[in-house]
Amino acid sequence: MKLRRKCRPLWKWLAAATMGISLVVVFACNSPFIPIPPPDPNFSQDSASSGDWAVSMPANSSAIGATYYFYNSNLGSGLIQRASSVDGSAYARPLQGQPGDNIYIHWEKGTENSSAICRPLGPGLVQMGCQ
Repeated sequence: MKLRRKCRPLWKWLAAATMGISLVVVFACNSPFIPIPPPDPNFSQDSASSGDWAVSMPANSSAIGATYYFYNSNLGSGLIQRASSVDGSAYARPLQGQPGDNIYIHWEKGTENSSAICRPLGPGLVQMGCQ
């Protein structure tokens, strides 16, 4: 009878230790996904008076084959463009807008997506955020 009483605490301790280790392993492998923003865009105007702009996105290995969304919040219009299946770069035109318009950009690929960035429309590489 004394042998059974000593075995029960040992089994309870082993069961609790196994459960604890299992929980640590499960949660360690299940880290939260933090979306990475797309790279900064390069805007170029087709002609000074047209209001048509081209948008190019540099190579991004996370966005290979993704769908880019460019949205001008001032006009309520935008573009949808598939990224390159080789390097994840994208080129889209014509995006309507005037210098200073807020352009929101993000990409989606299956269940993955980037966080959205906002950049003011203007010539060249734009790295500052919207105001």
